[in-house]
Amino acid sequence: MDAMTSAWLVMGSSLCVVLVLAILLWVQWLQLQQNKAELSVLRALLQSIGGIIQRLESENTELGAGLRAEKGQVEQLKRQLRLANP
Repeated sequence: MDAMTSAWLVMGSSLCVVLVLAILLWVQWLQLQQNKAELSVLRALLQSIGGIIQRLESENTELGAGLRAEKGQVEQLKRQLRLANP
């Protein structure tokens, strides 16, 4: 009887361990799914920010070119003014 009881005890304990491990695996799977969803959102935000940065760099380049053109125009007008007023 002791051998039979020990066998059932070992089988019951093993089943409990397997159930606990299955629950832990399920919890980890749920966390993985949540992390994947968060990563997807963060990836979309990063791409959006990247687009904004590219647009701002383009605008900055355009404004810099415009500023250089305006400075050139100012220098040209200064030269014309000096020539007109000796």
